[in-house]
Amino acid sequence: MSATKILWGQILIVFTIVLTTLWAATQWTAWRLGFQPQLGPPWFTFAGMPVYLPPIFFLWWYHFDAYASSIFLKGAAIAASGGFASIGIAIGMSVWRAREAKAVTTYGSARWATRNEIRSGRTAGSRRSRARPLRRRLLAT
Repeated sequence: MSATKILWGQILIVFTIVLTTLWAATQWTAWRLGFQPQLGPPWFTFAGMPVYLPPIFFLWWYHFDAYASSIFLKGAAIAASGGFASIGIAIGMSVWRAREAKAVTTYGSARWATRNEIRSGRTAGSRRSRARPLRRRLLAT
């Protein structure tokens, strides 16, 4: 696997975690505030419960923090937990990906030759080396 490949799956998982926790914080805050009409119209209703857009949490926090600061602090903790969880998951997935790569083939990586490579004669010290005639010519001059 190329080291420069964009990890779309990892990006999608981290984004989903952040969005899910922000949405959970929004819904939890709306529930704690009793789904009051002052919160604005919901995005849609699901099973009789109003569902709000995730980023509206920050607008509510700005407008209503003076009235219910403890609720918004707990909501912020729920939203921030997604950031911390996504950092941990991104690091874990990167370590998992790094351990998956058995044979590193990136430019500049040094490694020991395998037995098959030694037998095939593609090493600098073998009898069938292509570097031997070049070495003789360089040493003769």
